[in-house]
Amino acid sequence: MVLDTKTWEQSVAFYLEQNALVESYVRNDHLDFTIDYEFSGSQHTYLPDFLVKMKKGATLILEVKGFEDEQDRAKYEAAKRWCAAVSAWGKMGAWRFAVCRDPKKLNDIIANHN
Repeated sequence: MVLDTKTWEQSVAFYLEQNALVESYVRNDHLDFTIDYEFSGSQHTYLPDFLVKMKKGATLILEVKGFEDEQDRAKYEAAKRWCAAVSAWGKMGAWRFAVCRDPKKLNDIIANHN
């Protein structure tokens, strides 16, 4: 269980630990895994919440977010492009991206991205 994080992120960690499709996961804290993106003409850096290794081999970049704004949508589009490019390259396996807006729906999200 991931401790000392926001309540929703703790709930997500609980569901990740219980999910049979998940091989492992890590909270993206001090890992320096970031995705660059542009918003309103400026460069920014996006730090996703979790990296989830699926039992079938794919890696899921998972964001936990209840409310989103235009800047969040720019982050998510950049993450989707990054996943598509890395997956097409093929040397780092398949990568996927998802946003979890309700921890109770995480199992469905995992099943759809396995």
